[in-house]
Amino acid sequence: MDIARIDYWAASGGSVMHKASVPSKVLATAAVIATVIIGSFLPLLVALYLMVLISVRAAGLPVVKVMVISFLPGLFALLFALSKLGGGLITPVIILLKAFTAASAMILLLSTTPYNDILGFVGRVMPRVLRDGLFMTYRSFFILLKLMDNFIMALKLRGGFQRGRFLHNSRNIGSGVGMLFINAYDKSQRLYDVMSIRGYSGRLSGTHRYRAVSANDLPYLLVAAVFLGEAAYAMQSGRQGSLSSFAVLLLVYACLMEVLRVWKR
Repeated sequence: MDIARIDYWAASGGSVMHKASVPSKVLATAAVIATVIIGSFLPLLVALYLMVLISVRAAGLPVVKVMVISFLPGLFALLFALSKLGGGLITPVIILLKAFTAASAMILLLSTTPYNDILGFVGRVMPRVLRDGLFMTYRSFFILLKLMDNFIMALKLRGGFQRGRFLHNSRNIGSGVGMLFINAYDKSQRLYDVMSIRGYSGRLSGTHRYRAVSANDLPYLLVAAVFLGEAAYAMQSGRQGSLSSFAVLLLVYACLMEVLRVWKR
């Protein structure tokens, strides 16, 4: 999974989904995941997945790339789905669709919301030291990722990777990982020293203010709530909504998000 690309999408976007408040997107994502958990009818899950893809389109994200990224965590459900083939194809398809929908919803949230905003919202229930540690770890990850890329490139240029020499290549990689660990420890110590000089006393200052509720918050949150209500009703009554009602809901949602996308451009 390309974490750097997801972080770039979240920080550089200006779509209707990017401009929505963090609480509304978190609640909408929670509603989608709850629907995935309790929903058991194939038409409902298909409509829910299409709704998430419409939201991805409204966010200005490449739909195909998001689908490919969502397939990676969804592959963990493949073995479980294959074990259910004895009862027909419907059950395996539902299992895979649930995995892909939940993964796509989480990728949509992460791709439209900067990490520090998510951490600032979720971190309200975390100890401060844990929240600060997660923030610094996330930012340091990209520094170490760049160092690892430079190491692999240097290793290739100097003949460190040779075809058919597994032990030789493994030894070079092990040495590089060891140097990377030492470099990471050294950088963490330098970072702490710099922060201490600049007044760090065990807490990072930040803002907890969020955007006021606007038109950007309502479509995704309301439609996700409608799907959750439909899944809860179907679970209680055993009856599912009609395909025509799902189609109308998706059409109205797609038109509304397209209008907001063009209007906010």
